[in-house]
Amino acid sequence: MPGFADRRAGFTALVTASLLVTVAANLSPTLVSALAVQISDDLDIGETQIGMTVSAFFFVGALTSAWSGRTVERIGPAAGLRLSTGAACAGLLAIAALARSWPTLLLLVGAAGLANAWGQPAANLYVARGISIWRQGLALGIQKSGIPAASLLSGLAIPTVGLTIGWRWAFVIGALIAMAVSLGVPAVDGAGDTPAKPAKSAKPDKFAEPAKSAKSDKPAKPRVSEDPRPDVAVRLLVTVTCSTGLAAMGSVSLSSFFVLSSVNIGVDEAAAGVLLMAGSLVGIASRLAMGAGADRAGLNPFHMLTTMFGVAALAFVGLATGSATVLYLSLPFAFATSFAWPGLFHLAMLRSNPSAPGAATGITMTGNFTGAVIGPLLFGWLVETSSYGWGWGFAALTSAVASLVMALSGRLISRRA
Repeated sequence: MPGFADRRAGFTALVTASLLVTVAANLSPTLVSALAVQISDDLDIGETQIGMTVSAFFFVGALTSAWSGRTVERIGPAAGLRLSTGAACAGLLAIAALARSWPTLLLLVGAAGLANAWGQPAANLYVARGISIWRQGLALGIQKSGIPAASLLSGLAIPTVGLTIGWRWAFVIGALIAMAVSLGVPAVDGAGDTPAKPAKSAKPDKFAEPAKSAKSDKPAKPRVSEDPRPDVAVRLLVTVTCSTGLAAMGSVSLSSFFVLSSVNIGVDEAAAGVLLMAGSLVGIASRLAMGAGADRAGLNPFHMLTTMFGVAALAFVGLATGSATVLYLSLPFAFATSFAWPGLFHLAMLRSNPSAPGAATGITMTGNFTGAVIGPLLFGWLVETSSYGWGWGFAALTSAVASLVMALSGRLISRRA
C-alpha cells in the first residue's frame, strides 16, 4: 500500500507521545497512593486523608473537564498535551517542595488535576485526528495504558526511592519525567489536526470494523464548527457518564488503597509495591488486548465494558474477604478489568462522536472524575469506621451497578446508530 511506512511511523510517534503524556499527568495521585505509608507517617495522616487527597486531584478534573474538552477542540491536541505536561511538572515539583502539611498536600495534588483534565481530551483528539478508525482501538489501548503505567512506576518508587532516599524525591523524579515528555511532544497540528467525520456506510452498526481501503486508512475530513458538539444526544452521554462514574469509584479505590489494604492483611510493604507493579502490568496487557480485539473483531465496546464491570465486581468481592490467598487470586482479575476499561470507554466515545470527540470526552469524563472523587472518600471513611472488607464490598456494589447502567446505555446508543 503506497505510503504505508510513513503512516506507520506517524502512528508510533503519535501513540507514544499520548501515552507518555498520560503517564505524566497521572503521576501525582498514583505516587500519593503508592507512597501512602511514608506520607502518612511524615504528615501524621490516615486513610481518610489519603482518600481525600487523591479525590482532590479528580475533583478539579470534574469541575474543569467539559471546559477543557472544548478548549482542546479549539487550540488543537498538541497544544493541549503540552499544557498537560507543563501542569504535571509544576504540580509534582510543588508537592515535593511545599507539601509540609496535609492541607497543603491536598491543595497541591488538587491543582495537579488540571494536568489530567487537559491531557485526556487532548490525547483522545490526538488519536481521532491522526489515526485511521480501524486502528483506534489499539491506539487507545496503548494510550490509556499510561494510567496503569503511572501506577507501575509509582509501585517501583516504593522500594527504590521511598524506602531509601524519601518519598519527596519520587515526586522530583516524576517532575523531571514530565518535563522531558513536554519537550518531546511532536508538532502534528498540521498533519491531520482535524476531527473525523463518520464515513457513509450501508451498515447501520457504527461499531463494526470499517473496510480497509485506501481511503479508510486516513481520518476523514471533519464537520467544521466553531462550537463543536457531540453526535450522541447529551441525555445518552449523561447515562454513560453515570455508569463510568460508578465504575471509577472502584477503579480509583483499587489504585489508591491496594498497597495499604495489602499491608493491613500482613503483606510486606515492599512486596505490596511489587504486587502493585504486577497488577499494573496485567492492566496494561488487558488494555492492549481489549483495544486490539475491538479493532479486529469489530466488537461493540459498550458490550465489552458491561462485561468488564461485572467481572470487576466479582474481583472486589474476593478482595473483601481479607484473605492473602484470595488477594493473590483476585488481583489479576481486578486489575485486568477495573484498571483496564478506560481505553474501551474512550474508543466508544470516539466511534459514537466522530464530529467532536474532544467535546464528548469532556462531558463524559465528568463522570469518571466525579466517581474518582467520591470513591476514595467513601472508601477511606468505610475503612476507618469499619474495615477494608466494607470498603471492597462498596467497590463491588458500585461496579455491579455500573455494569447494569452500561448495558442500558450501550443498547440505547446502538439503537440510535
